[in-house]
Amino acid sequence: MNEFPTPWQQKTMWSALAALAVVVIGAIAVGLVWLVSTVIGFLQPILIPFAIAGVMAYLLEPVVAKITAWGTSRQRSVMSVFALVTVLLAGVLLWVIPAIWVQTTRLVHKVPAYRDGIIQKVGQFNDWTKTLEQKFGVHGVMPQIPDKVESPLVAPSATPDPKPAPGSSGAEPAPAASAKPMTPPPADATSSSGAPPGPKAAPALDLQSFLRGDWVRTTLPVVLEKTWKVIANSVGGFLGVFGFLLSMIIVPIYLYYFLIEARHISQSWGDYLPLRASEFKNEVVAAFNEINGYLIAFFRGQLLVSLINGTATGILLMAVGLDFGLLIGLVLCFLGIIPYLGIVLCWIPAVIIASVQGGIGTWVPSDHWWVFPLVVTLIFVVVQQIDGLFITPKIVGESVGLHPMTVIASVFVWSLLIGGLLGAIVAVPLTATIKVLLRRYVWQRTLFPTTSMVMEESVAIQQAQDPAQAGAGSTDQ
Repeated sequence: MNEFPTPWQQKTMWSALAALAVVVIGAIAVGLVWLVSTVIGFLQPILIPFAIAGVMAYLLEPVVAKITAWGTSRQRSVMSVFALVTVLLAGVLLWVIPAIWVQTTRLVHKVPAYRDGIIQKVGQFNDWTKTLEQKFGVHGVMPQIPDKVESPLVAPSATPDPKPAPGSSGAEPAPAASAKPMTPPPADATSSSGAPPGPKAAPALDLQSFLRGDWVRTTLPVVLEKTWKVIANSVGGFLGVFGFLLSMIIVPIYLYYFLIEARHISQSWGDYLPLRASEFKNEVVAAFNEINGYLIAFFRGQLLVSLINGTATGILLMAVGLDFGLLIGLVLCFLGIIPYLGIVLCWIPAVIIASVQGGIGTWVPSDHWWVFPLVVTLIFVVVQQIDGLFITPKIVGESVGLHPMTVIASVFVWSLLIGGLLGAIVAVPLTATIKVLLRRYVWQRTLFPTTSMVMEESVAIQQAQDPAQAGAGSTDQ
């Protein structure tokens, strides 16, 4: 009789069970990721201040330790650091706010010139497209920007156009029944022959009137209302916008206790793990200590890099005469801690301002409007290249050990999984954490299983021989 199940059937059944187990484990992992990301997104108003305070504690701990080494108590050292940071922030604000005020006033005075420049560029673009169409013998391919644009801000009439009264010459149309349009009707409401008017076209808004800002009176309340709704919905969480702002006030409190208890936490945090004393607990503590080393190296190095990049970018933008160049450089000093994404977020408004501003003083006339955005882009590219070739390798080096493409991908992935600013801040540390776990428990044991076993056995043999050698030495004496 044939055995049942046969070896082939056993192999098939085990393969099916293994595949089913992989699918179940994958589904559980996806569900856990979704659940954790949902909970983190819900608690972002609380977790973001906690994360910011933790990052600042990583950065300020060396300063506190240095002051404490001079013989000052830990509490006085922390208060001294708080006072130093407050003075620095006050000095920066006293230096930045007047410059921003001057640049804002200058920008307001230049608004009419910007408006005229936009109108002129619209005409130049239309002439250029017509020249190309005539040169190549094609028509309707290149877009034409009309001198008059259809206003989306004018409500259509509630009733159809009335027909002229019987017996009338058609010179005057009959008045509307009830509803009145938001803007006056065109002056020529009928044709020259007195025929009834055709379908009413959408009212046209003069481009100069549109740029002059006549529409602000009717649309500004609506725009403000929609903007407020977008801001209120984007923050999320049960605390809402005001809760988020209030939670940011807690950052100094978190930071104070982090700095006060930093030494105690670093020395005895392993005692709070819910594990009994064993080799497994020692391995967990060692893994977390390695991850902590990656976090310290990344945040301290990246902050110094962002300060250098922001200062250099702000100085160069001010040198070429870009409005708000100082403010953009200051923002980059903070957003630069997010690799690659921070400099892109600062480049976008800089290019927009350069496009509107026009020429570069007396060097480049305003007619060549594209030169200034190109110069601004070159400034960001040069700063980024110098950072990638010299600054980051020298300061951060290979401490994190992640390829630039891995860093870029991690920023986008964790921003999607966790959401918003919190995901971008913790992207590289979380990726470094995953790398540590994979290296310690997957790659190393897969690539060098024999070496790992030999090392473990040699360590065990050495530990077993040490007591015997100690006993032999005491006997000889």
